[in-house]
Parts: sequence; structure tokens; C-alpha cells
Amino acid sequence: MECDQCGEFFAINIQNSPAGCFIELVEHPNVDVDAEEAPFASDDSQENEWLNDFIPQSPYDVYDSNYHHLGEVLAECSGGESGVIRRSAAVIQRMIFAETISSMEAYLGDTLISAVLANPKAMQRLTIRDKDLSEEKVSLNAILANPNVVSDKIRIHLKGLLYHNLPKVAAIFRIALEVNIFPNEDLKVRLLKFVQLRHDVVHRNGKDKNGEEHSFPAEWVMEAMEDVRTFVQNVQSSVSRVRLQLLYTHMEMEQPE
Repeated sequence: MECDQCGEFFAINIQNSPAGCFIELVEHPNVDVDAEEAPFASDDSQENEWLNDFIPQSPYDVYDSNYHHLGEVLAECSGGESGVIRRSAAVIQRMIFAETISSMEAYLGDTLISAVLANPKAMQRLTIRDKDLSEEKVSLNAILANPNVVSDKIRIHLKGLLYHNLPKVAAIFRIALEVNIFPNEDLKVRLLKFVQLRHDVVHRNGKDKNGEEHSFPAEWVMEAMEDVRTFVQNVQSSVSRVRLQLLYTHMEMEQPE
């Protein structure tokens, strides 16, 4: 891979899966590399569209279902007296924590995209104040050929965000939907720490930069799950209020004089 800054070539290892795209510099394994989600290819055009553009109708319901399933597995591996699950409790608890953060990021992405694309004012605010979108140039011919060209570009931009970058995600929510996704500063600090821990789980097999292994006891994992749930519920409530305001505005505009 060629660096677009210095022009030097680097050998890399790439792992792409539904869990995400992970890149390692062969000669510099300790360097962290952020990679956007890589699209999945299929010979079937409809399946290809589903793989890369599908957004669930209710991202919160998907998250909530995942939360309950993970809670059941956590209770099973911490409450049993014997068996494979009990013997593998440490690994399973680490995986449950990582999946909790992944489901949070998926919820944020799906919710942001669906809420913004349903709100013309949100799209307008984003195209004005987001640096990348404000620099986009669209020809009249492109608009005539595709009336949805603006919303398509916004969708592509939002899908390309790294949703583990919570400060940037919070800024996008604030710009587009005028909401604060963090209910308080203490929870924000804990969530940022969770994201870093998940990074160590995925990229360092649960160890920090110094090679020290992180511990994920069941009680702590449950507390982390509850923190994430509080955060997600706050986002859901905030976005729901925005949607209600939009609905009331449409109803008022349709009222006969």
C-alpha cells in the first residue's frame, strides 16, 4: 500500500469480515490503523445492495434484542458450575463486552443515517456545516439525472464515518439534529474508555500497548452494558423528539387556513 502523504510503500495485512475491516502494517504492528467499513461484493445486484445499504427499520429494536441476548449469555457463563461455557467464561465475557460496543456503534450509524435523511433541515444543516459535505460540487446535469443526488451523497458520507470516534459522531448529531447524545460528562468518559478497550480486544487480543492483559469480570461487563444502554436510550429519546417536532411541523403546514 502506498502512503498518500510520503509516497512510501508499506506491506499490510487486511482482515475484512462483518465485524469490520482491520489493517496491520507488517513492519510496524504497534501502529494503530483506522479503516472504514469495506463493502461486501455479490454477483446478485439486489443482494449486493442489501449487504451494503440495508438499514433496519428500527435500529433501537435491533440493539435492544442484542442487549437482552448478550445479557442471557453473560448470566449463563457466570452462573453455571461446569461445562464449556463456564470454563471459557473469561473469553466469552470479553467477547460480550466487544459485541456490546459494536452494537452501540451500529445503532449510532443506523439511527443517524435514517434520522438525517428523513429531515430536510437536518440535511441542509449538515451540508452547510460539515467540512467534507460543504466542499462537495454537484453539477446541474447530475441533479437532473438523479434528483436524490444530495441525499445519496449524504448517505455515503455518513456510512463512511468511523462510529467508534464518539466525539466526531456527537458533533455530527449536534450539527444535523441539534441534539447532545451524551447525558452527562461522567458517562461520556466511561464510553470513551470502553471504545479504547474494545480496540484492544479486537486488535491486541485483549491486551494494552504494554502487553498487559485486560480483565473483563462479569459484574464489570454488566455495568458496561448498562452504561451503553443508558447512552443508547438517551440518543433514542433525543432523536424521537426531533422526529416528533418534524411531524408536528408537517401537520401544521397541512392544516387548512
